[in-house]
Amino acid sequence: MLAAWLGLVAAGNVGAAQTTGVAVQVPTPARAVYGAHGREHIDYDLLTTNAFTAPVTLVSLQVRGAGKVLVTLRGKMLTAFTLPLFGATPTAALAPSSSVKTLVDVVLPRSFGRTWPKRLTNVLRYSLPSNAPVRAAIGSTVVHGPTIQVSPQPPITIASPLRGPGWIDANGCCDDPTASHRQTLLPTNGSYQTLEMFAIDWIRVVNGRFYTGDGTKRTDYPYYGTPIHAVANGIVVSAINNRPEVPPRITTDQNKTLKTPDDFSGNSVIERIAPGQYATYAHMQTGSLRVKTGQRVHTGQIIGLLGNSGNTTFPHLHFGIVQRPSFWSNSLPFAFSSFTVQGTAIPAADGTVTITGRPRRVTQAEPLFADAINFGG
Repeated sequence: MLAAWLGLVAAGNVGAAQTTGVAVQVPTPARAVYGAHGREHIDYDLLTTNAFTAPVTLVSLQVRGAGKVLVTLRGKMLTAFTLPLFGATPTAALAPSSSVKTLVDVVLPRSFGRTWPKRLTNVLRYSLPSNAPVRAAIGSTVVHGPTIQVSPQPPITIASPLRGPGWIDANGCCDDPTASHRQTLLPTNGSYQTLEMFAIDWIRVVNGRFYTGDGTKRTDYPYYGTPIHAVANGIVVSAINNRPEVPPRITTDQNKTLKTPDDFSGNSVIERIAPGQYATYAHMQTGSLRVKTGQRVHTGQIIGLLGNSGNTTFPHLHFGIVQRPSFWSNSLPFAFSSFTVQGTAIPAADGTVTITGRPRRVTQAEPLFADAINFGG
């Protein structure tokens, strides 16, 4: 018994300095995307759980790759990128037995070109009260890890689902933590999914506005009814055409059409364009679909009209690439073959939009949050 007791004490001492009050994991793969501003981004979430007896506060996060410090977040900046698992209020404070997600956007130096590190390391520092119960059990307030393998799969190159100038990336990747697409992390079949990380909500500015009047009618939006085009050759695996449309400017809680997860995309199409890659088009007009399940479509073919069905605040096209034939699947990066960035969109509450910056031609890239795009004819 004495030998067993001594062994237990020894086991307790081995690695004691490594005990921490929080656990950190990466719930979904890290993926790279080439942004329209000419920089490579690597995006992923860190999931931090307070497994201790007292509240903890996240202090700093450092990300390294290719022998360089690529990201340092601390203080207010770290708080801005750290959110509850389901919520939009930033917080770096974790109550006992709670978790938060930190939205990590690694913007690589231009010297990387269109390459990215194979792996990244993360060092998270946190604080906890000195008088916390069992405080002596915590050996370190620094978490080394986890090491992340970055997906080697390059973004798929596709055509645009839209035509013409004035299209605004109103909700998308990558470096703005207020974009709800970037915030979305939900459990699906017992594991986490980043459903919308690289997806884009498209609205259009016409004569300096994206709506007229008070914006409460679908017809107040001049792009309502715009044709939507297939982004690649493929096969339609889902086509929903009978969902009702909703009035603009209502909240999700007010939307009585949302009764099951399948209702959130509204009238929609899912197109298989490559193995493990599905193009998703959502919120279309009721009865406007020109394709059906099982149909082969070709690049540029009109598949339906932009509408306001499903989980939507105002008419827009939700477009993205996902891993499985479901909107509740991991979002994948993509690249449009060619487009012009008109500038950065700055919206106002009255529906006016100012576009600042110089136009520039871009190839093989994905527009980023607030980019104004001309897709040409």
